[in-house]
Amino acid sequence: MRDSGFKAVYADRDNKQLLIELLNFFLPEDVKVSDIEMYLDREQDPEVESGKRTYLDLICKGEDGSIFSVEVQQEGEEKIFERCMYYGCDAYRGQISRGEFYYQLKPLYIICILGENFPHQDESKWNENHLISHYKFIETETKEFAPSTIIINFVETARFTKALEACESHCDYLLYWFLNGWKYDVNGIPEVLKDIPEVKQLSAACEIAAFSPAKRTLYNRSVMREQDVINQLYYAKKKGLAEGREEKSLEIAKKMLGMGLSVEQITEATGLSEEEIIKL
Repeated sequence: MRDSGFKAVYADRDNKQLLIELLNFFLPEDVKVSDIEMYLDREQDPEVESGKRTYLDLICKGEDGSIFSVEVQQEGEEKIFERCMYYGCDAYRGQISRGEFYYQLKPLYIICILGENFPHQDESKWNENHLISHYKFIETETKEFAPSTIIINFVETARFTKALEACESHCDYLLYWFLNGWKYDVNGIPEVLKDIPEVKQLSAACEIAAFSPAKRTLYNRSVMREQDVINQLYYAKKKGLAEGREEKSLEIAKKMLGMGLSVEQITEATGLSEEEIIKL
């Protein structure tokens, strides 16, 4: 679910079949990827408030030659649907140039793998057995679907809380391993998962010790960049909280002064220094 880990495994061309399997589990049932023809990797977002995001843009071969954009986001974000649509419109429009024909446009599927839940109007309908949502254009009265243009798919991994013994379907097992495989070493795959090819392949693909020297170097650099961003965000948040607490203390001190309390009493109550209170 982290930038460095996801790209090390799923952006590696040698692991193309693993990525195809993942896409086919997360896409609508009537959409299947048979091959990935191009990887149009985008760099992660700059250091923004919510941190970096992993992106993969893929030209996939399927029944209709669709285009896929895969995004992994560990932290929640407000207006995530609007942002996906905003990006999707740009990517969809970019398929053709002026003078070309609209029939050349292929459907764009945005797959957003979330570490937190996507908010729904009726939360009772969403649980560990129903955690993948597909949004497309629909006529409000007749419920007639428009032709496929931009389809946004959210995979809410935080809803999946099944223990291994509670898993039933192939998708359950893959999700379990996707989220929990890091807890096991390569020789410790549970017996119930040993006959699932994707589990073995994913486990092997995640073995850092088996990376080539070049891939290991790139991975380590990615980890360090990611950790730098996480640290910057942590200290920025910590500083903001500290400044907020100080501002609140000053506000309380002003009120206490207005009530006629002594500097000593206010110092004891707020933790501010005598100099700070005198300046008020």
